[in-house]
Amino acid sequence: MRAEALGARLQAMLGEGVGIGWAEVTGTEGLLPAEAAAVARAVPKRQAEFAAGRRAARGALAALGRPEAAIPVGPHHAPVWPEGISGAITHDRGVALAAVMPSARGAIGIDLSEAAPLPDDTRSTILPHHEEADLTDLEARVAFSAKESLFKAVFPRLETFFGFEVAVFVPRLGNGFTLYLVDRLGSFPACTRWKGEAAISGGVLLTTLLVPSD
Repeated sequence: MRAEALGARLQAMLGEGVGIGWAEVTGTEGLLPAEAAAVARAVPKRQAEFAAGRRAARGALAALGRPEAAIPVGPHHAPVWPEGISGAITHDRGVALAAVMPSARGAIGIDLSEAAPLPDDTRSTILPHHEEADLTDLEARVAFSAKESLFKAVFPRLETFFGFEVAVFVPRLGNGFTLYLVDRLGSFPACTRWKGEAAISGGVLLTTLLVPSD
């Protein structure tokens, strides 16, 4: 029920036209051969999280009216979605969520994280900019999750790794936030801004970010 409730919250945040799926992290049931091969050497915990993410992904595709398909792993370990689909998978606290939409609309990023303060030794890495120095503990955690969502949305297009320092997090009134780029990132010029949403349910933080197509 917890996974279903988080899935409903994610659907409300992203609205119509986005397929949402969810699954509890249990065993490795539901993996297709190409997926199972990708985690054959992983520890059981990682295998279970991976399998839950793939079950959630197939649920999201079904919600969008797309047929069941394998979601293999690309050369940089990111999910490889069916042609014409953009998507993202996240898992934490025993729950996996997935969101998909037509790639013609752009890219999507989602992230689940514990709604708790960041460890002191990571805050300066995640929030290196002076504009982020006065964030509250909760805002700092949202910033971490938001930057994770940005990575999931943008990386498949760039196929270039980047760190937390590329963007500045700015909270907005209500549950929204803005991320803006410090410097050019691939085809995105400096100062590009994206708006996202955050929600907290049962001690779990959920963030979403949409990157529209050009």
